[in-house]
Amino acid sequence: MIPEFDVDIRRDFDMETLRTGLSAEDVARGFTDHHEYECLGLPSWEEAADCLNEEAAFLERAEKSDAPDGVEAILDELRDADDVGYAELMAYTFRWNDVGVAGLSLALSAARIATFYSCSSGLGVRHHAEYPMVGAVPDPERARLLARLIEENGCGLGQEYGRWYIYGRSIKDMHGLGRAVLAARDAFDALPQPSWTEGLAELLEELADE
Repeated sequence: MIPEFDVDIRRDFDMETLRTGLSAEDVARGFTDHHEYECLGLPSWEEAADCLNEEAAFLERAEKSDAPDGVEAILDELRDADDVGYAELMAYTFRWNDVGVAGLSLALSAARIATFYSCSSGLGVRHHAEYPMVGAVPDPERARLLARLIEENGCGLGQEYGRWYIYGRSIKDMHGLGRAVLAARDAFDALPQPSWTEGLAELLEELADE
């Protein structure tokens, strides 16, 4: 099974107070008080698609599972059977984001929308969000496109301190939104690159060597 959460889906945001002016250093080092979230860098659309495809396979298996939280059960089985394979999958495919929100996080990053938070929520105590959520800061042009996709895919949107918190009733909804972002890749690519992308890759390499 895949848990579904009782959350009121709303879309509350204000373009006038949307955070702007992020620098490469802001994005690389983190610009919020959410700890333990690593910058996803500048992934390609192909990398986002690979993540979404792998995620889809997990969700398909989870829906057929008798466990209350099928994804968690599958991950536990994988970790117990092959801890090295589990670590490689989480590191290289999901970039240490939770399965169910990883695909959306990678797709947003490929769309050049800065992400700063993700949690799939779940029935266990290790999750801190009450329902699936991804934090992102789009530039105004990308914000308009993303807001439309969020509404079309039945997800919610809240804004705090100029930052967007995208959420859904289940990770299936978040995965669907990730697919929609991927499908809109040409529209995102047609927009000017945000200023924070300039020098980000080089800065991340420097930070990795520290």
